[in-house]
This record gives sequence, C-alpha cells and structure tokens, in this order.
Amino acid sequence: MNNILAKYLEERYKHEQKAPKKEEPGPVVTISRKLGCSAKIISDKLAEQLTRQKKGKQPGEWRVINKEILDSAAKELGVEPEKIAYIFKFQKRSLIDEVLEAFSEKYYKSERRIKNTLKEVIYTFGKKGNTVIIGRAGASITHGIPKSFHVKLTAPLEDRKKTVAHRFSISEKEAEDKIKETDENRANLRNDFAGKRIGYDHYDMVLNTSRFTPDQVVKLIIHAMQQKGIID
Repeated sequence: MNNILAKYLEERYKHEQKAPKKEEPGPVVTISRKLGCSAKIISDKLAEQLTRQKKGKQPGEWRVINKEILDSAAKELGVEPEKIAYIFKFQKRSLIDEVLEAFSEKYYKSERRIKNTLKEVIYTFGKKGNTVIIGRAGASITHGIPKSFHVKLTAPLEDRKKTVAHRFSISEKEAEDKIKETDENRANLRNDFAGKRIGYDHYDMVLNTSRFTPDQVVKLIIHAMQQKGIID
C-alpha cells in the first residue's frame, strides 16, 4: 500500500512539474494624455527601453499599439476600418448611415456593438502583454488587469499651445481652441468607456511633461513599474 501511494505521489509531482505555469495577464502600460504632451515620442521610447531591459529575462518585444486596434476591431466586425474610425475621431454618424443601419445590420453595425468590440480588442491586447496603449480609453478598459500601469501626461496650457501650433502649423489661438476641443472629446470618450467620470486618481502616475524630458519621463515610468512589481 505504501509503495502504491509513494508511486502515485511521485507521478503526480512529475506531472505538476511538467504542466505549464498559467501566465498572468499583462504587463500593459496605458498612456493617457492631454493634447501637446508628446505621448507618441514617450511611448516609442518606453517600448524600446522595456524591450531592451527584457533581453535575457523573458521573451517578447514590447510594442506600441495604435492602428492595430481599429484594424482588429474592423476585422472582427467584418467592415472596413474607416467605417468605425469615427468613434476615435469623436464624430457622429451621418443620417444616411443611420438609416442604412436600420435596414441592413449585415453591413452597418450599431454603435454599441462597435464600442463593445473595440473594448474587447483593447482588453485583449492588454491581456496579451508587453503592450503600450496610447489613448483609446486604454486606462478605463484595462484597469482590471493586475499587471497594468496607467500614466497620465499633462502640461501647462501655454506650453501645449506652442507645441500644437508648431505641429499643425496654426496660430496659438487656433491651437488653444483645438486643445480645448480635443481634451474635452478625449475625456468624454474615457468616461463613456468607463461608465463613470474619470479623474486623476484613476491613474498610477501623473507627469508634467514640461518639467521632464521624454527620456526622464520614461525612466520615471519604468522605475515606478519596478517598484510595483509589474516588471523586474
């Protein structure tokens, strides 16, 4: 009897050792930003540095996810990406599209279904890990992933006006109008996907990009992620 029990325990131990360990979702970083805060530059540098630090530890390259979200959601819905891009451009559907939708669900998807699909796609990218998501209400959607880190980039209006005016070749007055409209639209999108009003306390870290260079911002984010045990 003792020999049978010992053999059973030995076989069970071997099986448990061979069984693959269940991977925890993530890690994922979301970058929420006010217009004019150099989010793309910071995100690219962050993904590059995180990939460099992973070498020799864990497989997988970090990447910035942006266009892939629309492409994947459109493929899931069976439509062209342009048909659902209005969600992130803060536009409303034309009256013609709304009428056609009522008569042909096969080709025209409801806005609720589009948003649900976008949420699923964004969450899946975050769950897969090694991902930096810029905007797209990423913080609201991936907040439940244990290995997630959420950053908010901000800066004084005067600094952002100069950045936006230069980027779009417009006057500072036009830049200010564009900033106010874009910031409001982005806030509405985040609140919509979260189902509640999102404030600064929703983020792990809020950084003033006028006080730090992009490289310094990246170092601060990585240090905070290490302190939280999200990365080694």
